[in-house]
Amino acid sequence: MQLPWLKQRSTAQGCLGIEINHGRYWAVHRTQRGVVSSFVPEDEDKGFEKLAEWIEQQGLGGSPAVVCMDVEQYDLQLVDAPPVPPEELTDALSFRIDELVGAPAADKVLQAFPLPGDAYRGRMSMAFAAIADRAYLQDIVDFCRSHNLQLEQILINEMAVLNLLANIEPEDSVAVLRLEGNSGVIYLYRDGALYFTRQISLGTDDLGLSSLNVEEGGLSMQPNSRIDVLALELQRSMDYFESQLGLGAVSQLWVMKPDGVDVTDALGELEERVNTPVRLMSLETSFNRQESEVPLTASLAIALGGALSYDLGN
Repeated sequence: MQLPWLKQRSTAQGCLGIEINHGRYWAVHRTQRGVVSSFVPEDEDKGFEKLAEWIEQQGLGGSPAVVCMDVEQYDLQLVDAPPVPPEELTDALSFRIDELVGAPAADKVLQAFPLPGDAYRGRMSMAFAAIADRAYLQDIVDFCRSHNLQLEQILINEMAVLNLLANIEPEDSVAVLRLEGNSGVIYLYRDGALYFTRQISLGTDDLGLSSLNVEEGGLSMQPNSRIDVLALELQRSMDYFESQLGLGAVSQLWVMKPDGVDVTDALGELEERVNTPVRLMSLETSFNRQESEVPLTASLAIALGGALSYDLGN
């Protein structure tokens, strides 16, 4: 979600990408080389305090920053798009905030973007509307001001993932799966645009991935795994993309590396069930330039996706 009063500036010093995930704060410092340092919170770390200490230790005060909102703090709705130019879509839908979320418009901020014209075989004009509490956004603004960060954008996760894909450049439509401990989200993209997103109440803990069994020949999932349920959720979403949106079969499924859990050995089982090529979303070769061996797992990847929206200049 871009805030209209925040103007973009170019710099060669890099950009700080921050993701807020269930009240915990993750961050990457991206330069033209790639990600050169990162902040990973401890399990008990909530709020800005530890991140603020890291920013000071790294000497990143004064850096431009892009913040990706906590998925729990915004509502993304698919709505009918009024017949207005794209640049007027946000203003046109802002009049419907109270209808969309049942709260006074003065307490909310809405940002809208249209679905491409080929969605629903061109029969309907639809748009996504991202709605967040004004007070929540103000807290982000206040934090950046108090730590001398140049806040450039506040993004939703869907746009951060789109930025990652824009740099990886998949050849065709792609589904992206992000799994947390007890929840997940499915994103569907094609040709540089978001077409579909869906929350699921299933995560790595439910799949038995919180502790993988070591067996002869490698790692395997625990026998009480609910991977069949996950496969069904994914298949329903991909079928919707193909039949309802009329966009053909999804060509590949990319799984973001969960924070703290290795899912590599579950991908083969998942691929068998969805009959679609399944791969880990790999960002290490292209972006990871850290001296420490900190992998770009999902939360750091989202933070990176935010930072990628900022032009580093020459």
